[in-house]
Amino acid sequence: MLNQNFIYSLQRVIEKIRQYGFFLLLWLVGLFTTSSIYSEEKVLGQEENKQAENQKSIPLPNSFQFGGMIDSYYLYNHNLPKDTERNYTTQAVRNGEFNINLAYLDARVEENKYRGRIAFQWGTSVNTNYAAELTTERYSNQNSVKNIQEAYAGFKIGRDTWIDGGIFFGNIGYESWISHNNVNYTRAYALDYVPYYSSGVRLSHQFTDKLSAQLQILNGWQNITDNNKDKSFGSQLKYNFSEHLILTLNQFAGNEAPNSERKQMRYYNNTILEWIVTDRVKLVGQFDVGAQKEKQSFVYEPWLAEYDPSLGVYRETASKAFRHWYHGTIWASFLLAPEYRLSFRVERFYDPKQVMVSTGTPNGFMSNGYTTTFDILSFEPALLRFEYVYRRSADSLFAYRDAQTSKKEDFFVVAFSMKF
Repeated sequence: MLNQNFIYSLQRVIEKIRQYGFFLLLWLVGLFTTSSIYSEEKVLGQEENKQAENQKSIPLPNSFQFGGMIDSYYLYNHNLPKDTERNYTTQAVRNGEFNINLAYLDARVEENKYRGRIAFQWGTSVNTNYAAELTTERYSNQNSVKNIQEAYAGFKIGRDTWIDGGIFFGNIGYESWISHNNVNYTRAYALDYVPYYSSGVRLSHQFTDKLSAQLQILNGWQNITDNNKDKSFGSQLKYNFSEHLILTLNQFAGNEAPNSERKQMRYYNNTILEWIVTDRVKLVGQFDVGAQKEKQSFVYEPWLAEYDPSLGVYRETASKAFRHWYHGTIWASFLLAPEYRLSFRVERFYDPKQVMVSTGTPNGFMSNGYTTTFDILSFEPALLRFEYVYRRSADSLFAYRDAQTSKKEDFFVVAFSMKF
């Protein structure tokens, strides 16, 4: 009986297998096929991810460099002014306190066909230099641009020709905004009243080993946010008579009046002559002259009052006259030993018409300056500096004691900078 039941059960199982075997076979084939496709897709996906990662990870060029600088100072003003800040300068502006004149971080690259630099900055000189930037515009103003020292990209469009666009250092003047590169810590008036930075496009070309040139189209005279619809133009010619004697000519031309006023064209010429006497002695002379058109002129016409008493007897018209200013500076630097350097600067700034410097005094801004700097070089790449500056003006301009002014200003600076 048990054998018959077992045989009967076995027969039913065989019949079920016959009925559903085809579907079971299909299910097994589908499972195998799906697993194979999933495995292939997984492998392909991994390969595609690797390719995408390889495409995203662009290697840095060999010329890529990352660096920065810290420039700190303490200034003791012998005038003992009540004011905490000095006027008529952009460098070391704080009296009687430790502060940061300039600190920046930068990244740069220069390859055969392209180059560029981006640098972000902070410090008291930054706040001073960008004070004239427009703050009335919604999308481009002082607060958004003052921390950009340079941001430009350049392309080589010829064998010895480059074109750069963005924000870059100004080319006028011997002294750099980077104090570490200068033989004196503070800047001459000649440098405080020319552009430290420019915004636009520049085209540079190396004609020969001795002669190079630049052409620039700029927003204006040291401004990123333009104050009018006109563009300004700059240029540079540099000629190396020898490795010891270099002549540089910088020019600027542009309208510096806002749109609400008549055009006031500004023309400027800067001449620099560098003489490297020996490995230890260097002499530099700079002479600048500027001219800017008068804002307006008044013509005496008494018949106007008879025609309309509200007009008066003078008629306003465009002026043909120009206001001029000048300044000259001489630098002398002596490397006393590999660890010590002594440098002197003598300067004269002459702006009686108050084109660049508004004083509200009879003689305008007419000032002489004398600077002595002693540098300790043994901490390279750091630099320890001691500097004394004496300046004297034709009018009483400089803050003195309690709410008074003086014709002279003299101060002592201790500065520590490190460039990396």
